[in-house]
Amino acid sequence: MDIFNDKKKVSPPSQSSPISSIIGQDMVLTGDLEFKSKIQIDGNINGNLKGVTLVLSASGRIVGDIEAESITCYGKVDGNIKAGSLFLKKSGVVNGRVETSDLSVESGGVLNGEIKSSQQTADLKVVKDLPAAVTAKVPEFQKA
Repeated sequence: MDIFNDKKKVSPPSQSSPISSIIGQDMVLTGDLEFKSKIQIDGNINGNLKGVTLVLSASGRIVGDIEAESITCYGKVDGNIKAGSLFLKKSGVVNGRVETSDLSVESGGVLNGEIKSSQQTADLKVVKDLPAAVTAKVPEFQKA
């Protein structure tokens, strides 16, 4: 009887699928990288990345732009990020513009740059297109 089988593991979305490739801690890659699965970066990359799921470990560093569906960042990024979801962990540092519809920053995580919400842009267009009569009907608060 295995007592560990009774426990269910709950993990963040970026941790649910197995890692298919790892760039080791002692590796330096110069050039652009495209991936169609989940990759973990423990070393250094000087170039742009485009793919599905990226996990940047605490020892990892990327100098370049990143475009991915999901990014979990424990390391350092010097470049712009465009992602469906970005999980910036407490050891993570991002220096650059971030565009995402789902942003999570743990206490201690550092984000230096502009943040643009993909959903916010869509919502602003809807509000802008409303007729003036509708926008003028905002109730006023009365003082007690």
